[in-house]
Amino acid sequence: MRLLLAIASLSALAGCAGLGAADCGSDWRAIGQRDGVLGVQPQDENYARRCSGAVDAARYREGWQDGMSRRPRAPV
Repeated sequence: MRLLLAIASLSALAGCAGLGAADCGSDWRAIGQRDGVLGVQPQDENYARRCSGAVDAARYREGWQDGMSRRPRAPV
């Protein structure tokens, strides 16, 4: 039982580490645009924590706003 718990814990930690590293890119406008198109709230502060503060927040927000503008609108 302990071995199974240890394996599950290590797998979860490895998965989280992989996601953070993949999101720490150099094109913050593109990352923001992706997040905007997906409809999530701005994540620049979360990326700053995961990426050791190396986030161009202005470029991220610019991309996020562009992505949000591309989302389909609900019919009225």
